[in-house]
Amino acid sequence: MDIIMPQLGETVAEGEILAWHKAEGDSVKKGDVLFEISTDKVAMEVPAMEEGVLTNIFAQVGEVITVGEPVGEMAVEGEEAKVAEPAKDIIEQQTTASEPSKPAAIQTFSQQGHGLLSPAVKYLTRQHDLDLSEIEGTGSNGRITKRDVQAFVAQQQQGEMAAIDDEAIAFMSPSVRRLVTEHDVDVNQIEGSGKHGRITKEDVLGYLDGGETVATRSVTTSQVMKAEPQPVSITGQDVPFSFMRKQIARQMSSSKDNAVHVAQGMEISFDEVEAVRQQHKADFKQKYGVSLTPLAFIARAVVKALQEFPQLNGQVSGEKLVLSAPVHLGIAVDLNHKGLVVPVIKDADTMNVSGLARKIAELAKKARENRLTPDEMSGATYTLSNNGGAGTVFTTPIINHPEIAILSIDGISRKPVVVNVNGRESLGIGSVGMVVQSFDHRAVDGAYSGAFLQRVKSLLESHGWQAEL
Repeated sequence: MDIIMPQLGETVAEGEILAWHKAEGDSVKKGDVLFEISTDKVAMEVPAMEEGVLTNIFAQVGEVITVGEPVGEMAVEGEEAKVAEPAKDIIEQQTTASEPSKPAAIQTFSQQGHGLLSPAVKYLTRQHDLDLSEIEGTGSNGRITKRDVQAFVAQQQQGEMAAIDDEAIAFMSPSVRRLVTEHDVDVNQIEGSGKHGRITKEDVLGYLDGGETVATRSVTTSQVMKAEPQPVSITGQDVPFSFMRKQIARQMSSSKDNAVHVAQGMEISFDEVEAVRQQHKADFKQKYGVSLTPLAFIARAVVKALQEFPQLNGQVSGEKLVLSAPVHLGIAVDLNHKGLVVPVIKDADTMNVSGLARKIAELAKKARENRLTPDEMSGATYTLSNNGGAGTVFTTPIINHPEIAILSIDGISRKPVVVNVNGRESLGIGSVGMVVQSFDHRAVDGAYSGAFLQRVKSLLESHGWQAEL
């Protein structure tokens, strides 16, 4: 039985294998975690749907696999195993000596003289664009195995590299060959400046001196101006983007490329919120087991304001807005500096501060434990990004495209403020913080966004928060 990369949401097309929890040959019970995957929406564990033995792992850790592609293979009770090394001996003990019946999908994939192909062989064949007629099968009846394909690919790659090296070295003068050998130089890294691209002694010396060859020194000014800028040479460790970081980069770049970003900030007094929060936070924690944070109050104010400013609650689609009556509030959650996800509070407009605080805590916990479902990761109509814990002052967030807007919440701190007591102004100390909204200027104008922020400010500073708890 093939183990398939699952579909995790309508817009998810691929996922990265983060870890395998079982090895080839391991017995597997239904519900056991087989592997972990990461997509642009969620990271999660994938359980076994049947009981059996894991016979083959096709997709290794770090590989990105398209939804619907096989990532491995299991032998389950009542189904004969399509055996491939290294689990062959284990599976043969569980199968009969008779020829196993094969699924129709596999039967139609046979090759002349090579017998039936396992999903692993089919996957590797597509991945490397191979002609199976060139591969000699070592399995029963000349069947091509996974190891046969892997060995063929490795041999091809070694042959190509050897051919490149041999051809380049044979074209060198004896003194250049000696210089290359003495310094163990990879000639594939040197651009020859001699006739027909021949590598000269000066090319090698220039490479050893710092990577500059005669050929690179002779590049014209116009060519330099046309060339793409190269990173400054530094000494350090190369850290490739994780799959999640690649997806975040793609989403952020797409948002900046497609949405016309404008940011507006609003300074807000949190004295009223803090008074109520300090009064109730201990009882709230004891009753519900979660903290009563300023984020819950801000979320409630934003939801109420969105109902009065509906053109910010929805998405941009071409040259139209798709507006939503309910507010589905996205909450950006940091994953211990390894990326972020945006779980969604569905129908947030039906919740008070208490309900929002509990739901935010629940989704944040599930996010950090990789337990979010696809439904909990989709459908946001507006997003909050909370940077307050870091004490930031003014953050301009990138819109979670195709949404219309996003609100960043910065740190709340005690600072001098002007207070009015009985008509007389004086200096006092208050709890002050900044919220910043980035909006798509194609959808709304600055006056509309500013009015929305003013309403959020008014609610946070004067709403009857006691009744919300």
